[in-house]
Amino acid sequence: MERPQIIYALIIRGQRVVLAEYTALAGNFQQATIQILQKLESTSEWKSYIYGEYAFHYIVDQTKNLWFVCMAERLLGRRIPFGFLQAVQDSFGESYSESAVESAIAYGMQSDFRERLKLLMEKFNSPDVDRVANMMAKVQHINDHLMDSIDKILERQEKIDLLVHRSEVLSAAASSFRRDAEHLRRHVWWQNFRAMALVAFVLLAAVLVVLLASCGFSFHC
Repeated sequence: MERPQIIYALIIRGQRVVLAEYTALAGNFQQATIQILQKLESTSEWKSYIYGEYAFHYIVDQTKNLWFVCMAERLLGRRIPFGFLQAVQDSFGESYSESAVESAIAYGMQSDFRERLKLLMEKFNSPDVDRVANMMAKVQHINDHLMDSIDKILERQEKIDLLVHRSEVLSAAASSFRRDAEHLRRHVWWQNFRAMALVAFVLLAAVLVVLLASCGFSFHC
């Protein structure tokens, strides 16, 4: 199966003035996208709108009233389309000033920026982007994990004195418990010894009584 693709990209001021667009396919993607945009809210969050087998992803630069939109196959997910849109937004911001954006007419950046959109779309539609993104994600995960570990070490450092104190208290309690246990064991042993001695004495006395009763003090039976 072919890998899902980003199909169409659009940069629009407000929700009506198209500044630049690109698609490698034939189709009336602009009209469909603009109709979808009328239903969407302007937000600083990155949003997606699912429409059948396709998804519309968009980033809004509210300071410049710019919408960076792409249409992609739904199975592509969100990570790659938003990576593409972020790259488009960064490149567009580097290419045009805020005043140029405000004064631009419809398709005012099409001739200059269409080729950039094409190159970025080809890059993010390439299967290699997954491998690069996965490697970057792993590096970021390792970095996040390292920073989290450092934070935890610093937090633990503040608790070292408390842990040492608790360890000393536990050690002292363990020693006291061992002494008490040994004392109890000896006490129980002596109680058992005295009980056994008493039983032996009683048995011996009983035997002597029987012998005296049967044989007398001379023990001649």
